[in-house]
Amino acid sequence: MTEIPPSRFRVVERGRRLEVIDTQAGKMAPARRIEAPRPTDGKTSRLKLPEKLRFDGGGSWTTDGFYDAKGPRTVTLDAGAMQRLRYAGAGLVAVVIVWALLAFAIPIVWGAPMLLLNPKVRETVREQVTGFIDGLDRVG
Repeated sequence: MTEIPPSRFRVVERGRRLEVIDTQAGKMAPARRIEAPRPTDGKTSRLKLPEKLRFDGGGSWTTDGFYDAKGPRTVTLDAGAMQRLRYAGAGLVAVVIVWALLAFAIPIVWGAPMLLLNPKVRETVREQVTGFIDGLDRVG
């Protein structure tokens, strides 16, 4: 049998604290940051989730012109606005689930998303979403 190689880490007690020391830290190449893959067509993803900035639950959100008439813009959100945004997302998921369950009982309901092909309906939905985002910006 072969022996176990020596550990690259060493544990030392300093001032009533245990510290782990990497004995090979200087011998290895420095860590590099790995970025997420980007689309090759030059377009950015339309769905950008809010990023948490602070420990109090606030954050920022960069919207897109697809669903925000004033977009793209970065909205700084406080904890209350982030909570409203979470509730809106949960409400949207609930509406999609109810729509899918209802569509199994009434097949004509499968055609409801086709209403979004109408430019006036799409513009109305976009204005409503922009008003909601403006409300979040006022809260934040």
